[in-house]
Amino acid sequence: MQKFSIDDSPLTSEYGIHIGRWEQYAAASGLPFSAMWCQVPANSQSVLDNHPEVELAVVVGGDAVFTVNGEDTAAPAGSAILLTPGDRHVITAGDEPVRILSIYWLPGDAAPAGSEPEEAEPADAH
Repeated sequence: MQKFSIDDSPLTSEYGIHIGRWEQYAAASGLPFSAMWCQVPANSQSVLDNHPEVELAVVVGGDAVFTVNGEDTAAPAGSAILLTPGDRHVITAGDEPVRILSIYWLPGDAAPAGSEPEEAEPADAH
């Protein structure tokens, strides 16, 4: 078991917010996705962003507003926002900081949801 915590992670300024990329964790190197912690300071927002990756943004603290392609969506703690490649997005925090776990991957890198891994051939009983 490995525990990852935003409280124990160094964060750097990127995209107008604070980011802690999971490359800092040796145990995360074999994961089938990339991830980062994001912290949006109170009464601020990220810069406008878009990218080729699919992104699952899980709000783990605070109340965020995601503006995606010009449309606002409230996302309180416990919400997840799925962004598709090319979505133009901004994350806004109100009076409290917002903490997000961002999990992202290039389309086609991961098996589709609900797919089963192929079973290994049975070994000979000799």
